[in-house]
Amino acid sequence: MSRNGFRLAALNGVAMILAGMVLAGFPLAFLVARDVYGQASPIPLAGDYRGWVMAHLEGLLNGLLVIALAGVTLIRSPMKAGRERWFLPTLLVMGWGNLAASILAPALGVRGIAANGDLANNLVVLIFTIALLASFAAFSGAIAHLARPFRDEEA
Repeated sequence: MSRNGFRLAALNGVAMILAGMVLAGFPLAFLVARDVYGQASPIPLAGDYRGWVMAHLEGLLNGLLVIALAGVTLIRSPMKAGRERWFLPTLLVMGWGNLAASILAPALGVRGIAANGDLANNLVVLIFTIALLASFAAFSGAIAHLARPFRDEEA
C-alpha cells in the first residue's frame, strides 16, 4: 500500500473508532442511565445491552483492523497501484459495513444474524454479508501482498 493509501485507511479507521464511540456509545450510556439509574432517555431506544455493547466495540475493533491491515502492507514494498485500487475499498467496505450493520441492528430492534421475514433484520443481514465478503477480499489481498518474499535488493 502506498503512504497515501495508508493515510486514507488510517483516517477512516480513526473515524470508525470515533463513530462507534459516538453513535453506539451514547445510546449505550442512555440505556444504562435509564435501566440502572431510572433516568429518562433523551432519545427513544430500541435494542438491548448486548446489541449496543457490540455496536460500541465494532467501531473500535473494525477501526483498528483497518489500520492494522493497511499498516502491515507497508512492511514490504508499496502495493502495485492496481492492487491498491481494490484493496483500499475492500478495507473500507469491511470496516464501515460492519459498523453500520452493528449500529442499525439494535437501533431497529433486530439481531441481524440470519435472514427471516423482517425487512429491517434482512437489511442488517445484507449489510453484514457485504462486509463479510469485503473482509475476505481484504484479508486475501493483505496475505497475497505479504506472502511475496523480499528480493535481496529490498531487504
